[in-house]
Amino acid sequence: MCRYTRYSIFIVPISFSFLFSCVYAPPVSAVEPTVAGLHELVVFDPGAHERGLPAVQFKGREIVIPPTVHVHRYYYSGDKEFQGPIINGGPTVVVAKHPKTGKQVYIDVVLPAGAPRIAHNKHGITYIYSDRRVEVKFPKFTSDPNKVVIKNHSGKGWGRSIHDAHKHVSEHVHKSMDNSQVVQSVKEVGKDTGEFLHGTKVAIGDLTTTSADGLKSLVNLIPGVVYLKSLSEEQPDRDYQAEIKSAARQKERELTDFVPTNR
Repeated sequence: MCRYTRYSIFIVPISFSFLFSCVYAPPVSAVEPTVAGLHELVVFDPGAHERGLPAVQFKGREIVIPPTVHVHRYYYSGDKEFQGPIINGGPTVVVAKHPKTGKQVYIDVVLPAGAPRIAHNKHGITYIYSDRRVEVKFPKFTSDPNKVVIKNHSGKGWGRSIHDAHKHVSEHVHKSMDNSQVVQSVKEVGKDTGEFLHGTKVAIGDLTTTSADGLKSLVNLIPGVVYLKSLSEEQPDRDYQAEIKSAARQKERELTDFVPTNR
């Protein structure tokens, strides 16, 4: 009896935690993978307007607006997001195969004008504009397997907004670093670092290659390195530089006094 109670106490919290994480877990903010989207969408213009705009026609006493047809050729072939073409918007018939039944369905939607990104996932097709989304959704739980729901949302969605904001900040940081005078100066110094170190080694001889202090002093001579260090290290670096420069000047004088000739 005691062992049964012990196992019960151990199992119940784990099961409750697992169920809680499954039911109440926050939605994932990931975005569908971006692909080139070649031949994903085929657009058929009814040709009723000279500029491709939604046309207005009279048929008897009725007014008819011929729809544009969007054929999602490869839906559903995996989660993806791609840049769609510039569309004039208006009444549109979205043609795709139902992800559950495999039947080809024809969905009437009204799309805004623009150049939306288009997202495919197993739950539907979403046209993503800068300020709104039009979603053609195939419900998970429904008595009618062929049911389709059209939803209009404001904004791009918090997941995409965070993703785009992160991308924008990343691009801004890279651009700022590329334009930074400090970074550019360090890059320019880096191009000549090899030659600088070689010249210093020749001038000073073995003084900077036989001890850790010598190596540290040699690094401190590189322009830009001392500038990027903390102020607490500034005075010791100056002392090292003074010693190395003094030794370098002495070595240069010795080399100048003795100039080999061909005679």
